[in-house]
Order: sequence, then C-alpha cells, then structure tokens
Amino acid sequence: MREAASWIAPSGRTTRPEASPPVDAGPVTTSREAGEGARRAEPRGIGSAGARDPLAREVKLLGALLGQVIVEQEGPDLFDLVEQLRRAAIRGRRAGPEETIEAALHALDGRPASELLAVARAFTAYFLLINLAEEKHRLRTLRKRERSSRRAPLADGIGAAILRLRRDGMTRDEVRALAARMRLNPVLTAHPTEARRRTVLVAQRRLYRLLDRFDDPRLTRSEDREVRRRLREEISLLWQTSPVRAQRPTPLDEVRAAMVFFDETLFAVTPRLYRALQDAMGGTDSDAVATPFLRWGSWIGGDRDGHPGVTAEVTRRTIRIQADHILRGYGNVVERLQQTIAISDEQAGVPEAYRRHVTGMGRAFPRVRADLARRFGGQSYRQALGIMGERISRTRARLVGGPGTPRGGYGSPTELLEDLGRMQQSLRRHGADRVAAGEVQDLVWQVETFGFHLASLEIRQHADVHTAALERHRSGGPVDEPVDASGVTLDEVLGTLRMQREIGLLFGPEASCRYVISFTRRTADAVGLLELAAVAVPDVPPSRWLDVVPLLETHEELAGASRFLNDLFEDPAYRSHLADRGMRQEVMLGYSDSNKESGYLSAAWNLHRAQEGLVVAAGQHDVELTLFHGRGGTIGRGGGPANRAVLAQAAGSVDGRLKLTEQGEVIAERYPSPQIAQRHLEQMTNALLLSSRPGHDETTAERLDRWRPLMAELVTLAEDAYRQLVWQDPDFEAFFVRATPIAEISRMELGSRPARRATAAPSLASLRAIPWTFAWAQSRTNLPAWYGVGAALAGYVDRRGARGREELETAYREWAFFGSVIDNVELGLAIADPIVAARYAGLAGADGSMRRIGDTIRAERLRTEVEVLRLTGSTHLLDRSPRLQRSVELRTPYVDVLSELQVRGLARLRGGSLGADERAATERLLQLTVSGLAAGLQHTG
Repeated sequence: MREAASWIAPSGRTTRPEASPPVDAGPVTTSREAGEGARRAEPRGIGSAGARDPLAREVKLLGALLGQVIVEQEGPDLFDLVEQLRRAAIRGRRAGPEETIEAALHALDGRPASELLAVARAFTAYFLLINLAEEKHRLRTLRKRERSSRRAPLADGIGAAILRLRRDGMTRDEVRALAARMRLNPVLTAHPTEARRRTVLVAQRRLYRLLDRFDDPRLTRSEDREVRRRLREEISLLWQTSPVRAQRPTPLDEVRAAMVFFDETLFAVTPRLYRALQDAMGGTDSDAVATPFLRWGSWIGGDRDGHPGVTAEVTRRTIRIQADHILRGYGNVVERLQQTIAISDEQAGVPEAYRRHVTGMGRAFPRVRADLARRFGGQSYRQALGIMGERISRTRARLVGGPGTPRGGYGSPTELLEDLGRMQQSLRRHGADRVAAGEVQDLVWQVETFGFHLASLEIRQHADVHTAALERHRSGGPVDEPVDASGVTLDEVLGTLRMQREIGLLFGPEASCRYVISFTRRTADAVGLLELAAVAVPDVPPSRWLDVVPLLETHEELAGASRFLNDLFEDPAYRSHLADRGMRQEVMLGYSDSNKESGYLSAAWNLHRAQEGLVVAAGQHDVELTLFHGRGGTIGRGGGPANRAVLAQAAGSVDGRLKLTEQGEVIAERYPSPQIAQRHLEQMTNALLLSSRPGHDETTAERLDRWRPLMAELVTLAEDAYRQLVWQDPDFEAFFVRATPIAEISRMELGSRPARRATAAPSLASLRAIPWTFAWAQSRTNLPAWYGVGAALAGYVDRRGARGREELETAYREWAFFGSVIDNVELGLAIADPIVAARYAGLAGADGSMRRIGDTIRAERLRTEVEVLRLTGSTHLLDRSPRLQRSVELRTPYVDVLSELQVRGLARLRGGSLGADERAATERLLQLTVSGLAAGLQHTG
C-alpha cells in the first residue's frame, strides 16, 4: 500500500464517513437515485469544492459513475446489495471486535455464487478506479510539495542529494565525477502471482488520462461534458471486461504486458531523470553535463528457472519484441524532430561541411534523398532527420525480421549516435546550442540508455539443471531427452546459450550477456556453466561474451557467501575468465527464499552479513563487485521504501552501483506515469549518491560493529520461533493449506510460471517463495513480514531487563539498518488484519492442532505489535506515517467485503457438494477476489 495513497482531506483531518467518498462511494443510497446521484456527483470543472479536496471530488465522481454503470448494466438489485454490504462493512468496523465481519455481512448468506461474483466485480472495479484517483493525487501532492519548497529541492530527490554532498564538502567537480561513475540498473521481472491483465492495465491508463483532464483550468463546459461522457464509456467497458484471465498467460504475453510500461513511461522518464541530475549539478539549457547512468534489464522472457514455457525461441522472440518497441520509439522522436527543427540553411548559416555530410548521408537512398530534397530544400537538418528515420525503419526490419529485409539500416547504436552527434556539433556552430541540448540531446540519452535492445535480457536457470546437463553431455547421452525432473533437455540448455551469443552479435554485447545461476552452492556451478557455454559456442571463448552471475538465496548459501566468492576467484579457470571480463563480478542476493526458510529478521540479517562478506572477498582479489538485489514488492520479500533500504546496505556494497529487481505489481505501482516513475527513480538515485559519498562506509561499518552482538542474539531468538512454527510443527503445513487460498492460487491462471518447482511431490519446501507470500497476504495474515520478531524483541528484554530495552531503542534511533528493519515490520503488521485473518484461520477447522497453530500465530502477532510500538514510541501502528495509516484504515471495510467473499468461496469449494455450474462460478469468484484484494491491498507477492 503506497504511503501517498490516502483518503483524507487536505487539512490532514480524516473526512467524516458521510462526506468521505471512500467510506461513502457517492451520494447514491438507493438504485432509484443512482442516475441522479451520479449527476449530482459531477460538479462542473474543478470548482471551489474540488480545489479544497480534489481527491475526494474525484473519488466521489468515480464511485458515482460506477454506481450508475452497475444499475445500467446489472439492474437495481445488485446496486442495492452492494450499497448494503458497503455500509454494513463500515458499521462492522465501527462496532469493534464484538461484531464479527461474518455477522456484519450477513446479507451474503444463502446467495448463489453467480450473485456473489457480481458483488466481487463491483468492489474490484471500485478499487481499480480509486487507485487511479490516488495515483493522480500522489502526483498532485508531489507538485504541491515542489511548489511550496520554493528554492529548496524536494526531499529524497536528486537535488537534495547533490545539496547534501556539497554541504559535506565535496567540490562541484567531485560531485560530477561521482555522478559520472554511478550506475542504476532496475531489472523488470514477471510475477508468478501477478493478478492484473494487460488489457485492464491499458484500460486504466485511458481512464487516468481522462481523469487528468479535470485539472486543466481551461476546460470549457462542452469539453467537460465530453470528458464525463468518455469516462462513462470507459467505465462501462471496464465493467464488461474481465479483470482476470480466462487462461494462463504465456511468457510472451508477459513480455507484451511489460511493454505497456515502456510505451507509457520508461522511454519518456529516462531523459527527464538525466535533466533532473543536470539541473542539480548546475548544468544549463545549452549544455549536457549529465552522464547517462540508467540501464534497464529484464528477466521477462529470459527467466527459465522452473519454467518449461521459456525456451530459446521464446527468448529470441522476446528480444525482437523489445527491439520493435524501442526502434518505433526512436522513429517517432525523429519524425517529431523533423517537424520542429525547420532551420533554414541560409538564414541560420548552417556550416557547409554539414550540408555536404547530409548529401553524403542520402547517397545510399536515392529515392528518399530526392523526396526529401523536394520537400525540404535548403533545410539540411530536416533532410538529415528524414534519412535517420529511414535508416531506423530499415534497422527495425532487419532486427525484428521479416521477408525482404532491406539494407542500409544502422549496424549499431553507435552509428545512430554519430549522426546525432554531428547534428549537435553543427547546431552549436551557428548558435543553436539550446536546440542541440534540447530534444536532440533527449534522443541521444535515450539511445545511450536503451540501445537497440531496450533492456538487457538476462537468462536464469537452476544450478541443478546445469549439473544434470553437464553429466548428460559428458556421458554422451541423448540431447533431446529431459536431463532431470524439470523437463529441460541438453539441447535446450545449449540452444539457450547459443541464442544468447546470437543476441549479443545482432543487438550488441549489452543486449544479453548475463546468465544468472539460481541456487548457486559451489564453484563448480559457475565453472560448469562456462564448460556448457564452450560446448554450445565452440569457436568463441565464453570470456568474450558471457557474464556469470551466481544467485545466493538460501540461509546456508548466504552464510557462506564470502567463502564461496573466495573459492570462485581462486579457481584458475574462472580467474582467467574474470580477467578477460575486466575483473568485474556481479552477485545476486535472493530475498524471498531466505525469508521463507528462516523468517524476516533472520533473512534481513543474513543478507546484510552476506553483503559485508562479499565486499571483503572482492576487495581481497581486486575485483569490482556489483550486488544485484532480488527484492520483491512485499515486506516478506525484501520490499519496503527503496531509498531507506539502499541507505541501510552494508559498508562498501553500493559504491556507485545499484542493481535491483522490479517485480510484477511493483512495476505498476512505481512506473504508472513518467512523473511518478521519475520520483521513484530520483529516490533511488538519491540513495545511490549518498551511499557512495566519502565517509559513509566508515560510519556504516562502525555502527555495524557496535550493534553486531545485539543483532546476532535477536536473530537467534527470532529464527528459533519461526522454525518451531513453520518447519518443526508437524501440523503447520496442513494449517497453511487450509487457512490460506494457496491450493486454489496454485491452480489459477495468474502468471505463466508454475507456483511450484518440479519435484517428486508437492510440499511446502517445493512451493516458490512468491506464492507463499501471496497466500499469506490474501489471508490478511502477512506472516512472512513479522513472525518471530516479537519473540526476539521480548526475549532480548527478558534477558537484559531495562538495559536491554535501552539498547534496542538506541539501535533503532542510530543504526539505519535496524531502523529500516523495524519500520518494515511495522508496515507489515499494519497491512495485516487480525480480525479477517481469524476468519481464514477458521477454515482450518476446529480440531486441537489447528486451533493451537492459529492461537500461536495470533499471540505472536499481538506480541510483535506491542514490542514494535514500545520500540518506536508510538501508540498505534503507523502513527508516524499518518497518510498511510489513514489509507489502511479507510480501505479496510471495502477490502473486508472481498475477503469475506473469498472465505465463503473457499468454504463452498472445499465442501465438495457443488454442482458443475455452481463450482465453476465459485472458482471464478475466487479468482476475481484474488484480483480484487490485490487491487485493494495494492500488493500481491
């Protein structure tokens, strides 16, 4: 749930339920008033009331329009039921624990699954719409903060970081040198439990653009009516569009879904980010002092770990899709520049040398040159851009493929950059410096960032698959039969490596050079990949085209990280490979599996210690180390505020380089628009700069040494409590399966990847960490984000008394790592809900073992909340984040309805007495509630 998302008045006062759109979705109270209510909720323009509380106005408008559509599409009975449930949920929350959610929502009793399905559709559509209003309000709030700060930079932004560096004594040249060497590398990944469809994402963007038009003060009355008409049309379309998939998406479906964010956001935000850096460093409108530091990566279409659907051919088609989008983007920019840079050669004094150069550019395209000369005679820049556009089009045809591929395209991004560079030099020679440093420079930055491949396509496969493939190769066994239970053949393993080499040759070395080995345990896992690469591409050594990226993700692997890296660097074959790759090594750290294995506190500490050990090992061998953080969106998978997480990393682990995953629903949250994406990227850049400044590592190391004993003791206590429940209690797995929708989620068509890795039999151990976290989130328990922390904090104080309490409070105030961990636990507790979690626990049954486990979880949650509040000095969870606190509180009644629908659906489905039609409708209901809860809670796994 985003901190900026809230349903509160601008004054900071929580609006009364009678006036608050989130608590009262509109003025409509009966179906007869629906149409009239929708019209009453539509004041003209932004108006004085809208100006006072624009979020409330927009939520009220959207809620009323949705009510109108429900009446039109489904009739008054459904509308009245939805209203009854909405008000009952609010009353149920106000009544307190004495009235259960089940009792408050008794109107659901005895209704068929088809009717419950319609209710779920209504609440899901409501959250999809309200999330847009909140997204818009986030942007509105950012703009307001920036305006009110006058000359001071926005907190946590690039400007604030540069100001801090200068105040710390760094010169302007030192700051520019630091900025020039930094690298920020977000890597987009698909999500096994991603609950949103691409179709719905696109529809939301259309709705957002319409909603955004209301902020235009120039909107006339007729234009206002047209916007509202289009809103009704789009909401009607949304209502008749299923928010869930009818079948499991393919990997290429997920690739195309990611392209929505490229088209809408990533392409545009990249030069904006560089301009923000340039402005902060003292650049002007006529120069370009910002070095492009952003590089995008992607696992979508390349991650084949446990995913039989991702083949060499799928990856090949993925890079073509990416190239198609980026080259179309360049073509559109060049076409726009051709229309705007209509400079007359004679009037401006365009250098003769550049005019001759443009003539030479067109010799390979005589027809194009003749047409350009006719249309743009005496305008060399427009002719040059026309030829560039032609070459980009031919490049796209060559790279994307197709019959009759024409010649004459660009062989590499460098050639395109050379053409743009010559244009910029010419522009500056006749005083058009601002033009050279304007949109032309934006395109230069985009080409430098995206190349012809858009995002570096990374390959991932399990270490055991490589081991089995090597054994098959060495034994001379069949290449077309599976090497193990994963179903992967030796031919596919070798084909993937050949394909990766081909991509590098065709699209450039950065297009696909990294190969991530999941569950890396020993040196042989890395060296074995090099052997397979040599078999796949015998004529070129792997050191010419392949970077090996070990992924350490279990408790044991993280604990032995330093020893592993030392052994790897001392291996002669790998050392030789590393020398040819420039003595640069990337190591990925997995946040998900370690949490599932040992609990949140233990995983966080093990990851921190692993970072520390890896930095030392790399330093001893003179290797430049980049740590790749495999963080998810939820607290249980390393989520939380990215800025604070980076600042809390181990000493020396950043050093100007930050690489991390952006997974599934996190992409939709952080990159919905260029403005919000820029804010997120600026926050990460801020942390990257501050973590790399002189003196930061020394201070971080001193605090780690001071608090190391405290943390070690806390982790022992927390891990003991976690393991006793999750891994040692023989009845826990049965409780988990019954008290969460994990079995049903595993069968749903959510993501292309199976929920479990291929093993002999399904088990808790074989379940992927993402569905594990997702199931606990859906049940509103959120156990991976906090379990065991209360036992650790209370146990530490029990052992040391008042002194122990003081030590914890001091560590929380002074140590960034510990403070970030505790704040994330607080957020995880706040998003969870013990009242609803108890309803899910009831699904496990009333026998003694199930009740015992449920009671254990409830007791530990209460203890954790008490201890966290004592430590932070707060009275209630999120007291120090009032906007987020109110957002959680005010969303809760609406989420309650969806949770109750899901609980009832699970009970019906597991009862086993349903007919075929009722069973199908109930399964559809569960799938829809999963999507609705993901939208309402704003996170999945």
